[in-house]
Amino acid sequence: MNPRKILLLSMAFTAMGTWAQSALGNLPEVNVNDVEIMSVSEIEFSSRDSIVIDSVTGRADTLIIDEGITSIKPIDEATEQARAPRRSPSTSDKDLYGGLTDAGKQLIRSGAYLYTYKYPSVDADGNKVILSALMGVPRWQLNMGFAAPSNVLIACHETITSNWECPTSYNNGDNGGDWKTGVGMMLMYTRYDRTRQPCCLVIMPDYEGYGITADRAHPYLYQELTARQVVDAVRYGLAFYNANVGTGKNFDALESNWQSVSLGYSQGGSVALAVHKFIEQNGLDTDLHYAGSVCGDGPYDPVAHLRYYITDNGETYDGSKKTKHEAGTVSMPIVMPLILKGMCDSNPLMRQHSIDEYLSDKFLATGSLQMIEAKKNPNKADQFSTDDVTKRYVWQSKHGVTHAFTLPRPYGGNAAVGGSFTAAQMSDMFYYTSTPFLIFGTLAAYGKLSEMLTPDCYTYFTTKSNFEDAGGNRVTPTGRGFMQDLHRALESNNLTVGWTPKHRVAFYHSSYDTVVPFVNLCSFVKNQPYLYYYIQPETDDITTETPSYRLQQAGAYPLWPTGDPDKADVYINDTNSSDDHVGAGKDFFMLGEVLGTSPDYALFKWVLKKKTD
Repeated sequence: MNPRKILLLSMAFTAMGTWAQSALGNLPEVNVNDVEIMSVSEIEFSSRDSIVIDSVTGRADTLIIDEGITSIKPIDEATEQARAPRRSPSTSDKDLYGGLTDAGKQLIRSGAYLYTYKYPSVDADGNKVILSALMGVPRWQLNMGFAAPSNVLIACHETITSNWECPTSYNNGDNGGDWKTGVGMMLMYTRYDRTRQPCCLVIMPDYEGYGITADRAHPYLYQELTARQVVDAVRYGLAFYNANVGTGKNFDALESNWQSVSLGYSQGGSVALAVHKFIEQNGLDTDLHYAGSVCGDGPYDPVAHLRYYITDNGETYDGSKKTKHEAGTVSMPIVMPLILKGMCDSNPLMRQHSIDEYLSDKFLATGSLQMIEAKKNPNKADQFSTDDVTKRYVWQSKHGVTHAFTLPRPYGGNAAVGGSFTAAQMSDMFYYTSTPFLIFGTLAAYGKLSEMLTPDCYTYFTTKSNFEDAGGNRVTPTGRGFMQDLHRALESNNLTVGWTPKHRVAFYHSSYDTVVPFVNLCSFVKNQPYLYYYIQPETDDITTETPSYRLQQAGAYPLWPTGDPDKADVYINDTNSSDDHVGAGKDFFMLGEVLGTSPDYALFKWVLKKKTD
C-alpha cells in the first residue's frame, strides 16, 4: 500500500483540535552555519510633528505623524553604516532627532537593516526543505549604527497569492519601500526613536510556497506545519543574530529582558496563534522568551469559518446593522481554492483526494488553480495578487470563459476538468461584482457556493447534522469519505481547542468581517472559558451596542470577564473597525497616523506587560 495511504489510515480518528503530525515537534539543534544570507538592504523611516488645537480647551498640542518608510536601498556589506544625512547638529549620540522640513516641522529619522536569509526546516512529509525569511535589524537614528533590540517580533504575513508580495520580495523593485502593506507595517517595529518604543528585531518568514520555494505548493491553513516552519525561521534567525553580536558585523546584543511576541493579521493572525500553540506545546517558551500573541481577524476555527459562509445572512451582532453577506456565498472566492488546495497538497488526512472532488468544473474553468500556481513565474506581470484574481473574476462574469485542462490524480491518472461557460453562467456564479471608479467604490466579486462547489461537497456543508448533534453539540465524523476526510482535516487545524494558552493572547476582530468572520473569535472565547478576558472598552452594561453586547449576542460572552487589563489572560479589541476584512486590516495596523496608537502596537505592548495577580 502507498505509504501516504498508510499515514492517512493511521489518522482516521484524529481528535478535534489535535495536531495532525506530532512528529513536527521533533526539532533538531540549531547550527548557525545552516543560515545563508541572501541580501542586505537598509531602510529609512520618517515622521514629522503636527500642531493640533483642542476644540474644547483651545490648547495646542503636538502629535507625531508617521510618514513611514521613505527610502530603501541595497548595500554590499552588513557592516556598512547607515548613510542617512544629518539634518541638524546635535550632541546626542542615540536619541538624535533630525532637523526641520522646509515647512518648519520637526523631522524624525531612524532606520533598519533588512537581511534576507535561507534556513532549514521540514515539509509535510518530514523531509528537509530550505525556506526563506526576512529579518529587520534596528539601527540608531541617522548614522549612529546598530541599536539594541528591546524585543523580538515574530511577524506573520497575511494571505497572498503573488510571490512579489512575500517578505523577502520587499527589497524587490515595485514592492520595496511600500510601508502601507502588511510587510511594511510589521517592519515599522524595527524603528528606533523616542516615539516608537520598544523597538524590535523583526523576523518575518515567507512561508513554504513563497520566497525561494515559490515553485512549491503553499500549505494554506495547515497550521502545525506553518507554525513549525515559522519557529524554525525564528530559531535560526536568532542564532545568526546572536553569533554576530560583538563581531565585525557589530550587532548590539538584545536587551537582557527581551521577550518575543507573534503577531499577524488575516492568515497571519491564525499563524500567530498557531506559533503560540506550537511554542508552548514543544517547551520553547523559555528559550524564545515568549510573551504571547497578537492576532487580528484570523481563521482560528476553519469549520465554523466555512459554515458561516453557508448560514450567515449579514449578522454583525451590532444592533440592526448588516453586512452584504448572504447565506451560501463567499465575498472573496479565491479563499475556497486556497483552503482546499492547501488541504489536498499537504494535510496528511487529504493526500488521497483531488481538488476536483470539491470544486465544480465551472469554478475550475476560472483558472483559479493556475492563478495560484503562477506565483512561481519569475516576472511580476505573470503573477496574480488577490486583487488581480478578483479582477479576472469580474471580467469573466461579463465575458464568459473557456478553459479546459487535465488535473493529475494523486495516485495516477488524470481528470478532465473545466470547460466553456457563457457570461450568463459566470454571472450566475459571481452574482455580485463591482469595480472602483476614480476614488469611488471597491473591487469585489461575490461567489455562490452552490455554483463554486461540487453538488456533493455543497450538500455536505449545508447539512447541519454533519456538524451538530440534536443537542447542538459540535461533532466530528468517524466514517470515511472525501468530505469526512476534509471535515477532519479542517478540525485538525482548529486552534481554539486542544490546548489552554499559558501566555497572553490579544485579539482584534471586526464583527463586520465577511471574509474571516467574527465566529472565529467567538469560537476561541466559547472553547477557552477558563481564562480571564478583558474587553475594550469594558462595561457592566451589555444591553447596548458594545463589544460585550456583540459577544453576548453571539453566545460567546466570557465566563470570567475582568475590568482590569493587567489581570487578564486575553484582551479583546473589536471596537475600532466596522469595516470588512481589508478595511479592518488597515485599521488594525494604521488606525490614525499617530505613532504608538494603532491597535496592533497597543496590544503588542499589553502582551509584553504580562499578567499580574
